[in-house]
Amino acid sequence: PQDIEWARSADGKTYVVQSRPITTLFPLPNVPPEPLQVFFSFSAVQGISGAMFPSGQDAIRSILGGLVRFISWNKHGKQGTFLEPVAERIYGNVTNILSNSFGRKVILGALSHIEPGILAGIKVVVPNVEISSGMNPFLLFRILSIYSVVIPRAIYCLSFPDRARERLIQRTERIVQRVEEESKDINGLAALIDFKRHTFRSFFPSVILHFLPRMAVAMGPLVLLTKMASKIDGGKDIVLTITRGLPHNGTTEMDLKLWQVAKTIQSDAKSLAYFRNNNADALADGFLRGNLPGASQDAIRRFMNEFGMRGLCEIDFGRPRWREEPAPLMATLKSYIAIDEDHAPDRVFAAGEVAAEDAIERLGRELGKPRLVSYLAKRTRAIAGIRELPKFTIIRLMGIIRAKMIEEGEKLVQAGVLQDPKDVFLLRDDELSEISESDTKYWKALIDERKAVMASEAVRTRIPRVITSDGFGFYGGAASKANVAEGSNVLCGEPVSPGTYEGRIRVVHNPTEPLAPGEILTCHGTDPSWTPLFLSAGALIMEVGGLMTHGSVVAREYGLPAVVGLAKVTERLTTGQLVRVDGSSGVVEILEDSSSEDKEQKKA
Repeated sequence: PQDIEWARSADGKTYVVQSRPITTLFPLPNVPPEPLQVFFSFSAVQGISGAMFPSGQDAIRSILGGLVRFISWNKHGKQGTFLEPVAERIYGNVTNILSNSFGRKVILGALSHIEPGILAGIKVVVPNVEISSGMNPFLLFRILSIYSVVIPRAIYCLSFPDRARERLIQRTERIVQRVEEESKDINGLAALIDFKRHTFRSFFPSVILHFLPRMAVAMGPLVLLTKMASKIDGGKDIVLTITRGLPHNGTTEMDLKLWQVAKTIQSDAKSLAYFRNNNADALADGFLRGNLPGASQDAIRRFMNEFGMRGLCEIDFGRPRWREEPAPLMATLKSYIAIDEDHAPDRVFAAGEVAAEDAIERLGRELGKPRLVSYLAKRTRAIAGIRELPKFTIIRLMGIIRAKMIEEGEKLVQAGVLQDPKDVFLLRDDELSEISESDTKYWKALIDERKAVMASEAVRTRIPRVITSDGFGFYGGAASKANVAEGSNVLCGEPVSPGTYEGRIRVVHNPTEPLAPGEILTCHGTDPSWTPLFLSAGALIMEVGGLMTHGSVVAREYGLPAVVGLAKVTERLTTGQLVRVDGSSGVVEILEDSSSEDKEQKKA
């Protein structure tokens, strides 16, 4: 698209004065406009809006490409070409799936739980995608071959849920240990890139047939309980309450261990004073230098040994980890040491467990089937907590390989090829395999260009959930199920965690930003680095997400009312507004504008 300026002369002739590209429009995928191709935002599924590093894009291509290759018996996904970088963000091409009658049903059903906003966008364009295939012999045979493995394992999981869960955890531990050992023998950047590709491509094939039956046993009973509970008032809310305080969740366990670090700091007078008197950057510098007071230094070091590979937007391989840049973690610890005992994470989690047990007992009593409800609910609670285990394992693998990449980056700095060891993450895998053979000036210029692109994309705020090859972009949210029409004071989204809460909005764009106790966390999306903010929040409102995305799951575990799938919610709501969040109906009602509060404060 062009911005064209023109002028008309006195004799009626038209002249083009200048013409330049309209750079504010979201760019299109690098594919022909016809036949129509449909893309969905991978970032929306992950709850992130920022650009991804080139190395992060390649990592996702390898990980998801390995999954697609496994499912299709190496027929698709070899190069990850179904994933297209657009504006330095990953978009998945789902045209082939939508053009298959069976695939269309599967993806539309899955998106209703994963990201209803994407579902709403795809429903707009799906009438323009012709169905060209259906259940063919190859597809049927592949599905049957997967089911032949999954069903027996699901029966085992149903019979022995605790044993099945522990076996999967042990399996992922063995994968991490193997990769860590093998990485020690890798020498040279080209060999490391090959190792990275192989590790990421082989991950899902090594765990998917073990993970699927466990999730079937975790979610199947929950779906059945939801159907049973539809017969009683508030039944859905009772079922969702059963998922509060889920055990065996890696992110929750991380949060509880971070709280133990905060308690160590609280109990040591020297450490407590040091944390109160220094900002997060100073604390981070002190930790990296080993200069924090002894008790806090040791406690944080132990935490970093276990969780230091995590960080903001951690699914992007190119993003810094806590052990590299610990300032965000220090900001969280500073907020934690100010938490009173009544709102302590361990107490919040324990209260969730009690609420879940009460919900199981209540549902069984109201349905008149206490034994069946207890049987189903306990299967869900025994296994559902490992929902994030595959992603957590991937993050651990990323941490191992990223550390090796930085080592290789340091060698390139010493050789004068790079200016910063972490510049390696601004290059693609193919480029890194050739970097030692090319001109030094070229790589530095390319990296400067990539940095400029990343900086430019960092200010882009409107990211479409769905785009098509002919230029259509869907920026809207989920289709509301509420029996209320949206208006100037009413917003409707997807209800994902029951309850009602009235409080002040706090729009947060980064998990390092402060959130006062009781404020309503309002953001684009969340990942595990946001979890500590949930302890201070009174409720959650998100632009992206569905029933099973990170923010929704954590909100239920902590008993926070939550509504997601609200398009442009960080622009439509402003910090300070008084609102009522109804996590049962999906309605957010503005009770008082922030300007009213400001006027009252000025009068006072």
